[in-house]
Amino acid sequence: MLKTQVQELEANKVALTVEVEKEKVNAAYASFYNRAARSVKIPGFRQGKIPKAVLVKFIGADSVREQIEEELVQEVYPQAIRETKLHPVSRFELEESNLQENAPFTFKAVFEVRPKLGDFNYKGYTAQVQREIVDDESVKKVLNQVREQQSKTETVEGGTLSVGDYFSAKVQVASEGNVDEELSDEKAAHKLMEDDKVFSPAIGMKVGETRTWQHKVEGESEANSKYFGKTLDYTVTLNRISRPTLPELNDEFAKTLGEFENLAALEAKVKEDLEERSKYDAEERAFEEVLGQIIKDYQFDVPEAMVQSTIDFFIQGLDRRWRQFGTTIQDYLRNSGKDVNEFRETFRERAVRQTKTMLLLDSIGDREKIEVTDAEYREEIEKRAKEYNMPVEKLLQTLAENDGEENVRFSLRSQKIREFMLKNNQINYDMVKEADFNKGETEA
Repeated sequence: MLKTQVQELEANKVALTVEVEKEKVNAAYASFYNRAARSVKIPGFRQGKIPKAVLVKFIGADSVREQIEEELVQEVYPQAIRETKLHPVSRFELEESNLQENAPFTFKAVFEVRPKLGDFNYKGYTAQVQREIVDDESVKKVLNQVREQQSKTETVEGGTLSVGDYFSAKVQVASEGNVDEELSDEKAAHKLMEDDKVFSPAIGMKVGETRTWQHKVEGESEANSKYFGKTLDYTVTLNRISRPTLPELNDEFAKTLGEFENLAALEAKVKEDLEERSKYDAEERAFEEVLGQIIKDYQFDVPEAMVQSTIDFFIQGLDRRWRQFGTTIQDYLRNSGKDVNEFRETFRERAVRQTKTMLLLDSIGDREKIEVTDAEYREEIEKRAKEYNMPVEKLLQTLAENDGEENVRFSLRSQKIREFMLKNNQINYDMVKEADFNKGETEA
């Protein structure tokens, strides 16, 4: 039987004092001595028959106490947390301990806890956001992108290199007269994009032609380069030009993309998808706007451990993305001269908001009794199984093996809370064309 006492030290930090009964303490000592007697080898004594006093002298009284203390704390701490209904968000620090045989054991664990939010308003806010207009021009743009994806390339004979062409070339890159073999390539293959700052001087080249130019490494995408801030010398000899040939936009083209009877059916599906995306994106901005107002009106502190955990999540995701492009966070830190703590601090403001958002939404869900039913969970699994082309039972098994059910239910609950927020706050949309929408986003 445990005796517990909780003392609030400061915002989101508590001291949990736990008393363990004498009988449990003695049982822990007895278990330790039995295990030690079987595992320790001491000359003159048979394993399993070593007297306690000899064991204590051989192992050391302090070491014995520390090991038993650790075992007892690890065993009873989770039970004490359940009984006190606390929600730790950090590792505990053991500040007091009085372990000894034939006596109750009392220890004090200090840790951060999940904040208890008081009353706050989350209804009746007003959000004014932009929503992109979906028209024939929008549909045409997507169809042209699909045509480009379905295009075939043909070799250009006697022509010159243009934006949108694929080309192969011998590329030699040098810095201060020294050729960099990693950046150079005998048979480099590229697609010449409109915003390609490195190879834009190659526009108009003919096959067999050689050009030289300089490129200053200063773009945001080049921040991790060892040449950042320096100028590189490029020597390029064009070997081959290939130009995409777009398929005709007609009924036959539509049929090659799926179960579409004709081009009109394809256009209708594209428009439907665009409208759905436009609606979702606008609602997401409205949702974020309302959350921002709630966070501004309801001030509360978040535990540092939760902020650091959120920063860890951001950095792990960033590192995964960077590795896809052949670099790492360690490379960035080395090239930028920043230390890890300085780099982590750049995420603090965003992490605090993200943590507050999570706590607020979870609290709203609890107050409105928003839960995910088994039927809703099953419906979502069937939907995902269809998308993955996987049997439902197989997906359920995979989720069970990887603790995925909790993530799915969390996602569904978050979506339901989001829908609740949109219904219970005033959302106004400014319908704008894509060009104006992007301009507004850029200015913002």
